[in-house]
Amino acid sequence: MISKILIPIDIATPLTTQALLETANEMALKFDAKVRLVAVIPDYGTPLVASFFPEHAQDKIKEETRKKVIELAGQYIHKDVKVSVIKGTKRVNAILKVIEETSPDLVMLGCRRKISRDEQRLLGSTTMAVTDRADCSVMVVRREASD
Repeated sequence: MISKILIPIDIATPLTTQALLETANEMALKFDAKVRLVAVIPDYGTPLVASFFPEHAQDKIKEETRKKVIELAGQYIHKDVKVSVIKGTKRVNAILKVIEETSPDLVMLGCRRKISRDEQRLLGSTTMAVTDRADCSVMVVRREASD
């Protein structure tokens, strides 16, 4: 039974995100599941790097990202949605931390089409790591056209 779905999204890949959210909506409605969208924004990593940015730059990025995620949720998900925007130096670690904290039944990840030199389909490093290390089921939603 799927009652909680976690959906990490990347607002920089709109076509992949659209395909992911459309599929997530179908799953959420089918199982009457609770949905949480999470976007990871880059962390400065060190105080030295942070010193090169205006004082509230990261707060502004977080708020703008949150607005965009809420807009996407309203556009594609036909259920109540929780939205989180978190900071993370490594996207995969941030996603795994949210998985640990929220204990979803299913994580849904979008994946852009990547092809190797010998025409094999590949998963990105974040998708591969979350799929490998998550303590729950993971669904990868592929979009044929690249962003």
